[in-house]
Amino acid sequence: MKKNIFRDKKGKIIILVAAIAVAVAAIILILFHRPDNYSQNIIEKILQPEEEFIPNQNIDIQNVEANLAKDSLYQDFRKNFRMHYQTIGLASFADSSRLILLSEPAPYFNVDTLQQICSKFTHTVEIKTHKIGYDGYIRDILLIIGNATTENVNHLTQELSKALYLSDYKCNTTQLPIQKPRAYFVKENLDYEITLDEFNAWFIEDGEQFVQLKDTTKSYVVKDFFNQKKRGIYFSKMPGFVAWCLAKNQDIETQKSEIRQFALDADLLLGAFADSSTLVIIAREREAQLEELPPLNIETVLLLASVTEKELSQSLDVNDFLAGKMNNGHDWCPTYLSKELENTEFGHLLTITDILLKNWSENGTIQEAHYRYPVPPRYPFDKPLFDKLGLSELVYNWNTWNAMYAIDLDGFTIYSLHSTGSLPVSYFNSPERNVSIGRQYENQAYRYFSRLGNTDLARVVQYTALYQLFMDNGITYSGNTYAAYPKQKPYLLYGPVKSFLQFFRDLKDTQITYFADTLAHKNFTAYQKKQVDKQLARNEQNHNFTYSDEQREDIYQKVIKDHQNYLKGEFWGVKNMLGNLTEDEFNELAKYLSYPRGMSRSKTISRQLYQRSQKMNMLMRQIGKNNLSLFNTDLREVRNFYVSNLSNSSAKYLKTPSIIVTYNDMVTTGGHNLSSGITRVKSLSNYERGTGTPRSTPPSTTPQPSKTSPTRPQNKPTAPYKSSAPKTTTTSASKPSSGTTHSSSPVRPRSTVISNSARPNRGF
Repeated sequence: MKKNIFRDKKGKIIILVAAIAVAVAAIILILFHRPDNYSQNIIEKILQPEEEFIPNQNIDIQNVEANLAKDSLYQDFRKNFRMHYQTIGLASFADSSRLILLSEPAPYFNVDTLQQICSKFTHTVEIKTHKIGYDGYIRDILLIIGNATTENVNHLTQELSKALYLSDYKCNTTQLPIQKPRAYFVKENLDYEITLDEFNAWFIEDGEQFVQLKDTTKSYVVKDFFNQKKRGIYFSKMPGFVAWCLAKNQDIETQKSEIRQFALDADLLLGAFADSSTLVIIAREREAQLEELPPLNIETVLLLASVTEKELSQSLDVNDFLAGKMNNGHDWCPTYLSKELENTEFGHLLTITDILLKNWSENGTIQEAHYRYPVPPRYPFDKPLFDKLGLSELVYNWNTWNAMYAIDLDGFTIYSLHSTGSLPVSYFNSPERNVSIGRQYENQAYRYFSRLGNTDLARVVQYTALYQLFMDNGITYSGNTYAAYPKQKPYLLYGPVKSFLQFFRDLKDTQITYFADTLAHKNFTAYQKKQVDKQLARNEQNHNFTYSDEQREDIYQKVIKDHQNYLKGEFWGVKNMLGNLTEDEFNELAKYLSYPRGMSRSKTISRQLYQRSQKMNMLMRQIGKNNLSLFNTDLREVRNFYVSNLSNSSAKYLKTPSIIVTYNDMVTTGGHNLSSGITRVKSLSNYERGTGTPRSTPPSTTPQPSKTSPTRPQNKPTAPYKSSAPKTTTTSASKPSSGTTHSSSPVRPRSTVISNSARPNRGF
């Protein structure tokens, strides 16, 4: 008789399963009759995963391939990423050694953390310094691992991501050597001008639906975010938007782990909604590569939440008393940043984009000597603006007036950025007179900069929008931001300025005559002779005669003599003024000239002090700063003194340049005025959109009334959510133009503005 093999096998399987069940039951019975700690130990051993395999670490770290290639790989990285870029770079080698690059670590990151993370591996750590600007720098960290598996590296980068970015969400590395360099200009659209009416139509009336990736079965609209007080990151059900829901009037400390996810999954902030308890920030779901629009820095977002001042500023102080043209023809000036922005990524971005505003407005003729920023594909005007206007002075300014609009409806507020491509532009005729040179030039420049596709200009808009939204909704941060404001910077030039004033106060009669004669001849040769010759030529043409050589020489000598006498009078006037001052008045004048903005902000400047400073500034113009070596003052030495005294003033991994050096400059100044104020309107579809007149005047040395430090607003509770906004009929998908227009254009379909194509890297 044949045996039933199938039946025998089935019986054996049943017996085996029964045996396993009995064994498990026995273990459970034992555990339940043993002390708690014994039971817990057994359970942990059962659940404990297999330990990570660590390869042999008995190696000479100095001779591994990663260590031998580190310098060339680092140089390649910084060649392709000259400015700011945070990443974890990785290079793997045939001998299983690894190079891990931590570029521009956050100030809260400690090198000691690497010793803990890499304790099981033979490794070395090296700090590299990358120069930015004249005396600024970024410090990067190179980590060499002697022998590691792919699994080891994955675990290491996860731990590094947590330490660097406070999250291991979408932990990724940049391959070294670099395959794709940083993009400063992109062809894709970075300039979105979504109106308040469109935000209301898409998100409130049409009810754009959002999901959380951990449970996509539930969907929400903005109304649900408010009513259910939702927190965290949400994706629009139809690809295109990311929503970040934050608690209002609270410290962002408990929500900071979400910053990294928002920075990775969104690439352009577009607007926001808020009720009495929740702020919902709406951004474009990432379309751009990380090399094009890098994730926002975590430390910068925390910094912006920590700011209590309602205005932040950046400037290039070209009008400072001892700043200006050196005898080598280059101009130097101190950089100014609000104390919160010194030695920060955002502060340096403001300085860089200020330089770009001046240079590109002048068709590339104002060059910064120590940056190598790529040249744009075109310029805003057909010729340099300074020449186009024929002015003797010009002020360039980025500002935030009309950068963001808001409307307060019944129970909620809608926010919309005017342009995501750049901040608005202002041009003024002089630092003392904040009179616009003309709206058409400002609008033309605003259209140019916002549509240029420059990734740094767009990044400044993102940070500015967060600053305004945080301030308007009471979102704070009380944690350590590792401020690195150089306290000695403001009045650092007091000594050199005082020495210059003392030199003039002590001038002898013979010195005054000598200096006046020398300057008169130099000025005549430099520019007066050309002007005189033009006038003589016009006289000859108009009156049909020719000057003889003797007549010309007599005229030349008379011009020189008149200028010499004028200078002698100016020198005598200044000498007498300084000689009649008390010691306290003399020191006060020197202090004011060394840092005008400091005293202007700390107290009301007396009219006498202001007039004395103006007299000294007028004298400086007559002398010409490139001629100061005649008066025992060398601006190159002043510059070097300034820089050397700030050489050790930096954050842990970042130093913003303390000065800039330009050439081919004229009498220009510039800066950023970043106000937390948001332009509030009363209508969804009938409000003016344009650059407008900025609230903040350009940097000035004129006396200013004292200001007190404002506190953050405490938002009052609003009524329950209810939309009372009318919906506009959709008839056009055209993009509204920048400049002075009215937001009465028809609402565009959402899909014609924001792409709804699938995002392959959506979420995890």
